[in-house]
Amino acid sequence: MAYKNKYDKTGAAFQIGEKAECSFETSVSKAGLSCEKSSFPEEMRHIDFWIEGVKTPRTAVDVKSRKKVKRADDKFNDDVVWIEFANVQGKRGWLYGDSDIIAFERPEDFLLVNRKLLARLCEKLCDLSKLNVDTKMPLYTGYQRKGRKDLLSLIKMTDITTQIKYTALAKQ
Repeated sequence: MAYKNKYDKTGAAFQIGEKAECSFETSVSKAGLSCEKSSFPEEMRHIDFWIEGVKTPRTAVDVKSRKKVKRADDKFNDDVVWIEFANVQGKRGWLYGDSDIIAFERPEDFLLVNRKLLARLCEKLCDLSKLNVDTKMPLYTGYQRKGRKDLLSLIKMTDITTQIKYTALAKQ
């Protein structure tokens, strides 16, 4: 079960995350790997699942559902990815969590990326000293929501697919 943040007033983000996690768990199992849901304390360290297989050692995975650029947008935007450097409490965001792999949900698959390589890429691409107040597209700049201590940025999905080795896991 996905973690529900207190700022998720309607529960919509929770439901989207829960659906992505269920789809990931099914996809991993169909791919012949074991998939174990993390404990609540592990979730707080940004680990959603532990996967393992014959050629895959026990690996911690944080699943990221598809996102909109703005909550009010009608559709998901699969061309960009929200990156969380710091969470709403100002603590380390999922980019610096304890997972080994970040699994980005896409329409047809999950893109599995090494978290440490992703962190290096994001640190190189994003200028967090420039805080962008425009929520339309804070691409490669820092963004902080009013009344929160988070630090976010957007990067292009193609930055990930062209600059980091990844594995695509088909959705089932």
